Amino acid sequence: MDKEQITSDNDRLPSIDDIVLSARNKAYKLISVIGEGGYGSVFLARCENDKKSMALKAEKFSKTVLKVEIGVLRVANQRHCKHICRMYDYGYVKQEFMFVVMSLLGPDLNRLRNRQPDRHFTLPTSTQIAIQTLNAIEELHQCGFLSRDIKPGNFAIGNKTDHQHHYIFIFDFGLARRYVDQNFDVLPSRGEMGWRGTTRYGSLNAHHRQDLSRRDDLESWLYMIVELTKGSLPWRFITDRSLVQKAKEDARTITKQTFFEKCPLQYDQILQIIDKLQFGETPPYAILYNILNKIAEENGIVLTMKYDWDDSLSSGTSTTNAISPDESASRSHKAENVGQGRPSNEDLRV
Repeated sequence: MDKEQITSDNDRLPSIDDIVLSARNKAYKLISVIGEGGYGSVFLARCENDKKSMALKAEKFSKTVLKVEIGVLRVANQRHCKHICRMYDYGYVKQEFMFVVMSLLGPDLNRLRNRQPDRHFTLPTSTQIAIQTLNAIEELHQCGFLSRDIKPGNFAIGNKTDHQHHYIFIFDFGLARRYVDQNFDVLPSRGEMGWRGTTRYGSLNAHHRQDLSRRDDLESWLYMIVELTKGSLPWRFITDRSLVQKAKEDARTITKQTFFEKCPLQYDQILQIIDKLQFGETPPYAILYNILNKIAEENGIVLTMKYDWDDSLSSGTSTTNAISPDESASRSHKAENVGQGRPSNEDLRV
């Protein structure tokens, strides 16, 4: 039996009521399962040292990409990022599983959207979401990483019990990649790399299998904001990836009016700015914030207004699924909406 087979045979995930020990000699008792994915699970965990509740994400040892996720979260902690999920601990059980302990979040944006009438947010809420999620993406880029899987299911609000439910955090960096070298110079494009991301929100460069950059995260962000504002994207029910690509191309020309229907006119301006960006170019975040603030000003939106979910949240802990399969694809598989393209060995350099 070869080494790879032995590794796979020894793979396992922890179970409810297990106590997991970290390298820092902290013990975490697994209380319940928050979410599950193909290679891992997320647990509600209690630190036995201080009795605080946290989220513990575990992945099978031979399949894990938590190395890159830990790399992202470590830098984010060092930079005191306000919109990136905080990491408290990590560790592994050799040959079995690797884990990371993170802050416990509330529902993700996809779940919150699905609770709204017509499955979309009001303009005041969608505008505030646009600003906060752009904050999160900019912070991630300043840390030297790309998400390559921007979508509503990878953003969540904080817990109401912690008075964090007006803050939005980005989490789940399973497809993230460092895009700069040690001197923080942008790495050159690697050319054709295969698919990375989620079909519904993937950029045109992703459809062309090209290496992705900061502009691609922003293109996915724009698709996400359109969906959150109006309730759906034109290619929502299309399963053929090439036809989704065609629909995204048409959204810039013959179906532009339909694509931006019920959205502020400035969304088209934002897409044009993103489309003009070159591979290694730093996005004009300040210009994008100015446009979003202009939308707020023109529509009488005060950026401290109540969010659409304020009245629907219970006072108790409401946990999000940190594996985050996007529910809007639905179990009916009407749309391909799960992040695809496991990072290559080169991607995993941290």
